[in-house]
Amino acid sequence: MGSLSEKTFLRGGAAGLLAALLIGATLVPAANAADAHDVKVYGHPIVGSALSVEGAPAYFANCGGSGEASYSIQWLRDGEPVETSPPYSPYLYPLEADDIGGRISAIATGSPTNCAGQEVVTGESEEIRKEPMRAEGFTGRGVFELMARKQDGTLMMYLGRDDTQGWQETRQVGPGWDAFTRIFAAGDFTTDGISDLMATDSSGTLFRFQGTGDGGFYTFRHAVGWGWNSIESVVGPGDFNGDGLNDLLGSEANGDLYLFPSHPWGGWSPRVKVGHGWDVMDLLIGPGDFDGDGNVDVLAKDKAGRLYLYGGDGAGGWAGPRQIGQGWNALTNIGSAGDFNRDGVTDVHGVNAAGELVMYYADGRGGWKGAETVGWGWNIFNGLY
Repeated sequence: MGSLSEKTFLRGGAAGLLAALLIGATLVPAANAADAHDVKVYGHPIVGSALSVEGAPAYFANCGGSGEASYSIQWLRDGEPVETSPPYSPYLYPLEADDIGGRISAIATGSPTNCAGQEVVTGESEEIRKEPMRAEGFTGRGVFELMARKQDGTLMMYLGRDDTQGWQETRQVGPGWDAFTRIFAAGDFTTDGISDLMATDSSGTLFRFQGTGDGGFYTFRHAVGWGWNSIESVVGPGDFNGDGLNDLLGSEANGDLYLFPSHPWGGWSPRVKVGHGWDVMDLLIGPGDFDGDGNVDVLAKDKAGRLYLYGGDGAGGWAGPRQIGQGWNALTNIGSAGDFNRDGVTDVHGVNAAGELVMYYADGRGGWKGAETVGWGWNIFNGLY
């Protein structure tokens, strides 16, 4: 069991990276063991991931009755003991919604067989947070980054500037994306802190493309769902039900709207019906927290071109809808990809008949501050994500 503590188990089975450089302190050093400063909390500080104590098996290598590593772990949240029930190993600490905003540390104690009284207290992890949303971008800069698919299937990425409004550069991500009937950016679904990309093919298979963190994606695609050709509209709103994990919302042709909650150890929890009558809508948009109440929201366009704000209640339900625009049928490729004008609020974009990319600046209170053309020639793309 001791070897398992050297890994962080994430959804999808990938090992995590070092979350923070933490300092340890020991009471009595174990003989022929590693340095106590090598005993650290290890893993991504994101809900859905799991933490371990790196270096503990080496430090307590000779504490068991037969000379093997033997030790116990007491986990602490903000310095207070906390119990946990990890699914794979007692040496793991699975991060849940209750951990958000806290910092995790651990006390590793050697077996009394050979190491009575030997103990290491680790430093604290970074602050635990929810999975990053779409608006944090594909390079982890937290700025506007827009994916665009050309008619020939080539996927491009347009990067916004770090500190001011405008464009930084354009990159080619790769060809072959015309094989997919739908592409959408829904944030991080692998608890590695990096935004991923979702896509469906004509058979209705849902694929996840794991982001590399530098604007690209790993070549291998993970099939994470089937039957998605029955879903008319889909959006990744972020954490809709308050469990700290990113979710999906999808509407069927009969107008039923479903929440697809992601599961911390891979796949999906059972879907939950969260609305009906959504067949009057032909577009769903995930702008994050659009009205400033701390909960993620959804924008929906009806077939007449009216735009509505559906405020989320933070627990998988709604705070009530209201109309916030009209005439949106004049635009195509409408979406929300981040904060373009760098005022701290996620904006909404669309392409008009002239091929101009128009940015609609949100005011952070459920309304608008204005609109501006920020690009030309965008009618060469058949999808923006």
